Amino acid sequence: MAVQQNKVVGIVANTMTITKLVNESKSAGQPLRMIEEPMVLQPIGIGMKKDEPALLAKVNETLLALDQAGEINQLWDKWLGPNTELKMTRSDKVVPLSELKFTSLP
Repeated sequence: MAVQQNKVVGIVANTMTITKLVNESKSAGQPLRMIEEPMVLQPIGIGMKKDEPALLAKVNETLLALDQAGEINQLWDKWLGPNTELKMTRSDKVVPLSELKFTSLP
């Protein structure tokens, strides 16, 4: 609200919140924009019990298969994509945690 009222020049929030504000601002006559490069990388993961190698392998195999088959993109598009209020584009891919390059926040 502070951005919409010109009380601040910017805010930090998650991508979904900012995307919604940017989209709404176009019709409100006060166009906003979102910077392309994220300030923080927030990987999404699945927690599971330790020492369950078969479960871990199956979860990893399933997620990778869903991503490669385009099914995760279909779900994304259904709930967040171009034909929704958010009109978001998915650029993330399923990768092993070891391949993520980011600095943890303190």
